[in-house]
Amino acid sequence: MKRKRKTERVHRDNKRQKSSHGCKEPPAWALLRQYYPEVLTLRRHLASKLTSTSKNRRKRLLQYGLDNGSGSEFDADLSRLLDGIAVGTFDHAHQNDGNADLDKDISVFTQQVSESLASIGPTQGALKQNEIVDFVLWQLFRTHGGSHTPPHMLCRGYQRYATNSVNEPDISAVPGVPGLFCNTDNPYVATLKKHPWCALPPLLGQGGERILADLFMHCGLFLQVVASSNLNQLSGVPLSDLKPLSASKTETQDDGDAAASHPDGDRPQLRQPVRQLSDIRFFRHRMLYARPTISSKGRIRLGLPRVHAFNQQEENDSDTRAKHVLKYLFPRQFGLHNVFTSHIDLKDTSQPFMDYTLRDKEIARLTYDWKQRRKPADCAETHEPPLPKRLRGRIMQLAVRILKRHSTCAYNALLEYHCPSPLKEDIDSASSIKHASTPSQVSAFCRAVVSKVFPGELWGLGETRVHNRRAISCRIDRFIRQRRYESLTLHDVLQDIKIQDIDWTAPIAGDTGRKMSASDFAKRKELMAELLYYIFDSFLIPLIRGHFHVTESGAHRNQLFYFRHDVWKALSDPALASLKDTMLEESNTTEVNNAMPKRALGVSTVRLLPKEHGMRPIINLRRRMPRTKNGQLVLGRSINSILTPAFSILNHEKGTNIDLLASAMFSVEEIYPRLQSFRHILDKQGLSGKPLFFAKVDVKACFDTIPQQRLMVLANKILGHEEYRIAKYARGKLIGSHSQETPGFGTKSSWRYLTKATAGKDDFDFAAEARDDTVEGRTRSIYVDGVVQKTESRQAVLDLLEEHIQSNLIKLGNKIYRQKEGIPQGSIVSSLLCSYFYSEMERELLGFVKNDSSILIRLIDDFLVISTKQDVAERFLRVMHAGIPEFGIEIKAEKSRVNFDVEIDDRAVPRLPGEYEFPYCGNAINTVTLDLSKDKERRKKSSSSHKPTG
Repeated sequence: MKRKRKTERVHRDNKRQKSSHGCKEPPAWALLRQYYPEVLTLRRHLASKLTSTSKNRRKRLLQYGLDNGSGSEFDADLSRLLDGIAVGTFDHAHQNDGNADLDKDISVFTQQVSESLASIGPTQGALKQNEIVDFVLWQLFRTHGGSHTPPHMLCRGYQRYATNSVNEPDISAVPGVPGLFCNTDNPYVATLKKHPWCALPPLLGQGGERILADLFMHCGLFLQVVASSNLNQLSGVPLSDLKPLSASKTETQDDGDAAASHPDGDRPQLRQPVRQLSDIRFFRHRMLYARPTISSKGRIRLGLPRVHAFNQQEENDSDTRAKHVLKYLFPRQFGLHNVFTSHIDLKDTSQPFMDYTLRDKEIARLTYDWKQRRKPADCAETHEPPLPKRLRGRIMQLAVRILKRHSTCAYNALLEYHCPSPLKEDIDSASSIKHASTPSQVSAFCRAVVSKVFPGELWGLGETRVHNRRAISCRIDRFIRQRRYESLTLHDVLQDIKIQDIDWTAPIAGDTGRKMSASDFAKRKELMAELLYYIFDSFLIPLIRGHFHVTESGAHRNQLFYFRHDVWKALSDPALASLKDTMLEESNTTEVNNAMPKRALGVSTVRLLPKEHGMRPIINLRRRMPRTKNGQLVLGRSINSILTPAFSILNHEKGTNIDLLASAMFSVEEIYPRLQSFRHILDKQGLSGKPLFFAKVDVKACFDTIPQQRLMVLANKILGHEEYRIAKYARGKLIGSHSQETPGFGTKSSWRYLTKATAGKDDFDFAAEARDDTVEGRTRSIYVDGVVQKTESRQAVLDLLEEHIQSNLIKLGNKIYRQKEGIPQGSIVSSLLCSYFYSEMERELLGFVKNDSSILIRLIDDFLVISTKQDVAERFLRVMHAGIPEFGIEIKAEKSRVNFDVEIDDRAVPRLPGEYEFPYCGNAINTVTLDLSKDKERRKKSSSSHKPTG
């Protein structure tokens, strides 16, 4: 009799399970599917892991708690656990290959436990639930290389060594896990050891410890936050540390091509992950805020930087220089670090991709490694690796021509022709924006240089060349015209390029009459992609940096302005001189260098932001500072990152001591509730419909004028506890639709990395925070707890704030200055400290506004009084316009606005012509109903100023 073919029972059970439940997938699972190929309930996942011979156990598991006949054996908590836990896994099929190895590891673990605890004998039979969790901890640390804690939720709070830092609590050995120490109680380890998790091994039966150990080690477990669509991660690699599946998709490189693309075919025959062209974005931020290269005579040197590949090895012959340049143009073909296949180390760069402008050390290391693999006799014939096969033909001659055309390119003349300098006329630094070159001029200059330096043969022959050059020119123009946060991908640049008729990409000995194969076309596309990436990333960006200072402005949002370096120097020198005179004092460089090891904060840099009138200094505190580690220069933490605990503590005090903030607001979203509350107060008094008097003032350079000593006295009052606990967690959500039927489904996941502080020695309650977010209306989010919390003393925070406020060091050129007035604008704590400071001024001088017929609201330094009494609004104006030196307050009289006639010091305050709409912080307040809307006049001015100027 013919036997029936075996069927996969798991899939049938899963399908029946889904239909029996008949419920929709939880909304937050859409985000999980961005990271896991398979997402199941705990019940279905465990059922899929049971062996094919375990039919009765699988049936019991699938029906547990769902069958009315469960009787006294039914555990409601366990049933809810089976259906309430989401499991994200990377395994698509049932696998038993690792069971033997896992059994050996369990044997080793139980033996080590019995040896370390003499009073306890070896575990007999199957492991209990708490022993399974202990084994998982032991196994995760055992298989993880290095001294760092494994990236796993269950490992947070544990370490290998009995050492601790000043900010960490006392550590203790972990009972039942040899060689492991605990510095923080991990709530998720404790949860997995308690009911109803401890009921899972008996339910699974024989081999259940292997299934659960694999579950805890290799899968992500997510628990629903009570009565919400939010999830909290219990186990697995933190979801915030994983890469989305769309970003981790890989192409495979053909083995033949891999060998052909490396000299002599000695590259290891490995399949390498390749980034999608749509994932490779040109990091345009590198072209911003460039400083000019100054010659020995003090003149601005234009053109590409001296370290650029096209300016190197000028003493060598043309072929040697061309070979060197080819390593820059096609790094992937030589096995060098590249944007297509290489891993990005965050210790080397804080950007998405490396800056490949200079790679001489890497090329020297490549040559050295090649010589080490060769016999001395072979190395005597040639001193460097031979060219890859695809680069030994026409492209070698084109590289020689590129260098020659670069050396004869008149960069200065092209700049003067396309972007003429306005220095021939008198430059008014008060209106700096009008002196910027237009995007059309900059685009024409860049396109002219690219056309001059790169031969036309690179883009093909005949009509193909014309088409490709036009496509490249259009992409260059788009690159120049984009706004600050807009991006251009390599896919965007390459998609209109005709590759088939470009001769230099073809094999040297190829048959031109033969139809192109798919692998040949892929290789040609690969070469063209490398060339285009180099042109945009390593030629166009340095070209712009070498000739323009690119910056946004204070009045035009994210529109970019291109200032010629000589023009920017003429505009910025007076502003920097004024900055040095009023706000900075020079420091002794030697003393600063000697004090640096003792400082918590490094030295920051400053840039100028053009405004409608004048310049605003912006101190860059988000830049990661380089530091030396083990003899190597690596990127350390930024100043703002170091200040994050202090910011969290100030935020905590803000929530617990609301009275200290008086009328302060921290976002425009707070305006409407304040206005509605005031309207209800007026209605209760029968004052609705009465005329309302509006008065608005703006403080001049608020951050730069705050008295430092008085601010530190205030900081001492704000911090009311001797100790604070600092906790970190991540919160993710899916940007776009959560429904697969909706266009744009699952476009991108977004993560916020948050820090919270609590006063005293009590730990931050992460579960309560997630519940509070749910109550406030947050949905479809996933929380990842940082677990480990640090302690910060009040004195340590005050010392840090004192160094930041009173000893803020700024580097200008080759000199270091101390900020003697104000607080750093750009600091993570500046806005909060400013709000606290002006709130103290309100309590001392503006108490008369605090009554049932008036309201004072303030967003940082923008004050607005609304009152039914004209004399209150007038008194407010007179107090503010008189100036308050003890608080460093001076009002910009030209920016004050009212809706009634009033004179201050015989000077009329500007009155708004409209009777019903009063502008405030981008919004318009109805002067009768107090309704809030967008400021249409401001939007009109903004949109008209954003229009291209040519």
